[in-house]
Amino acid sequence: MERADAIVEVDDRMGETTGWFAGKWERLLQAGLRLRADISFAVVDVFIIVAGYTMATALRMLDGAIENPSLFWAGLGRILPFLVVIHLLFNLITGTYGHIWEYASISEARRVILSNIASVGLIVLVVTPVADALDSGPRSFPYGVAIVGGILVLLGMGLVRFRSRLFSLRRSIAADHPMTLVVGDGKSAADFVREVLRLGQSAEVIGFVSPTNANPHRRLAGLPILGALGDLPGLVRRHHVEQVVVAGEVDSDLIRRVVDACTAVDVRLRVAPSAGTVLDGSESPIDIRDIEFQDLLPRPEVATDLASVEDLVRGKRVLVTGAGGSIGSEIVRQILAFAPAAVAALDNDETHLHETLLYTAADPSVASSLLCDIRDAEKLNRIMVSFAPEVVFHAAALKHVPVLEHFPEEAVHTNILGTRNVIEAVSRVGADRFVLISTDKAVEPSSVMGATKRVAEMLTQMANQRRDGCIYTCVRFGNVLGSRGSVVPTFVHQIHSGGPVTITDPAMTRYFMTVPEAVQLVLQAATLAKGGEVFVLDMGDPVKVMDLARRMIRLAGLVPGRDIEVAVTGIRPGEKLSESLSEVPLEPSSHPKINLARPGSPGSIVLLDAIRELEHLVSGPDRDDLVATLRGVAAITEPTEVVDLREIEEAEVPLRG
Repeated sequence: MERADAIVEVDDRMGETTGWFAGKWERLLQAGLRLRADISFAVVDVFIIVAGYTMATALRMLDGAIENPSLFWAGLGRILPFLVVIHLLFNLITGTYGHIWEYASISEARRVILSNIASVGLIVLVVTPVADALDSGPRSFPYGVAIVGGILVLLGMGLVRFRSRLFSLRRSIAADHPMTLVVGDGKSAADFVREVLRLGQSAEVIGFVSPTNANPHRRLAGLPILGALGDLPGLVRRHHVEQVVVAGEVDSDLIRRVVDACTAVDVRLRVAPSAGTVLDGSESPIDIRDIEFQDLLPRPEVATDLASVEDLVRGKRVLVTGAGGSIGSEIVRQILAFAPAAVAALDNDETHLHETLLYTAADPSVASSLLCDIRDAEKLNRIMVSFAPEVVFHAAALKHVPVLEHFPEEAVHTNILGTRNVIEAVSRVGADRFVLISTDKAVEPSSVMGATKRVAEMLTQMANQRRDGCIYTCVRFGNVLGSRGSVVPTFVHQIHSGGPVTITDPAMTRYFMTVPEAVQLVLQAATLAKGGEVFVLDMGDPVKVMDLARRMIRLAGLVPGRDIEVAVTGIRPGEKLSESLSEVPLEPSSHPKINLARPGSPGSIVLLDAIRELEHLVSGPDRDDLVATLRGVAAITEPTEVVDLREIEEAEVPLRG
């Protein structure tokens, strides 16, 4: 035992070094550990072979007709070394070494049977006749002893290798408990397995897979650590594993590695509950769940200062535009948890608006729906005056890049002129705070959609200069998983339809965040606003869309390229290969996941002139002129006029000019 610990200690030290030399020695040490286990089994097999043929000879002695028993024992002594060599040789040839036999399956049983059949066949057909030819007297090693001995050896080897399946009570549990490997080699993973074994529920765990390869071929919670992540596909096939559970300290990088390792094998991928959810009682230690899209995101969990958000909305009248959309509806849902005086959900789509209040199960006395198009300035003003909001979240926008490339007038009408209408109404009713939901596509925009959102940011920044008592701010983030029309629901539909899953370019990357996370940070940013900022949410690292597609296929229990094809269609109009979150250096805020950008913009007079020009062009036939004007104003990064901002503040320049 001390020697084994010393070897593992050396292995651990080697694992801490880098380079080819360390990796080579680590592999040699692991091979040594495996060889030692195989030699141990071979030694046991030698005893089984000797005992098997000895018992067969003893049984033959029960025949009272044998006149000289010593002749048989002498013959067995001469031939026994050859029998041992033959059995061990066929064990090696058929691959009966190198396995964790405590958890062996039917495939390994076939190897043991084949090895013994071949051994007995060679003994009966070759060894016994040769022994007879060499003996001058009566036959000293009968055929019966060879056959019976071979059967006894087969039973002995099978008993040793399959003892856990024959005698373990845990192996007799219901068939609906799938064969399971647990990824993890720490205390949390061990605690999870102990709880599963104690309750006898959820899974039939056969062993662990080390995510770090720090403890190869050791035991944890009474079960073996069978290998590292690189060994996972082979272990799944060898042991007929039905599910792989990631337990312990789970992060998105580990889950992505597990998903990638299992790309070519048919196995269910699941996650054990975190220690936090177990301790707070929200989950049982054995409440495992399937891996979900958000588990793949390269970003730690968002922490929100709930007290500051509650101070922002408690007892306030809050209006949310675009409340039928993914972000708008989630804003409504989260705000309702902080006891606002009233929430108005505004949208021009009555179906989505109805679903928002239906699915949030909102109190009708607190939440109400407002069917209105923000393009209709007159109706919007009446609604604003009637509801008198104190806080406004402006999420209404047209967002689908390829569609808006063909209909730029619609993008301008909603995203720019509609935003202007909302800002004017907010100023008129004396609201306290206005938050524009923006996008990373507004950064150095290549699309019509991105350009309109950048101009909407400019309008918000300019509105803040009027000092009308309202704080105007913008919150910018990237793609949200699960939003309508985003890549994830598209991939899900394509996978369910049998494929292919389509991507525009293998090199394309995007930032991703879940809808609840994005809204948490939007609410947090709203509490930090002083006016005129563009807050940028920390989206983590960009994700390759090709990798996301392959992993989603894998999470559906399918194999990319075999069950579902991934087709490349080419970049669409307005798309970029990669997005950025800011065109200027970011500044930190008081929240670690929210940064601050201060992009330049045209002066007020230039921007107002541009808005008037866009309003004129939007109803005309010349789309090219409209797009050129839009791109021109969106590209301005510095004021192009000399204006005394104090005069603008005093005059309260209206956004309509």
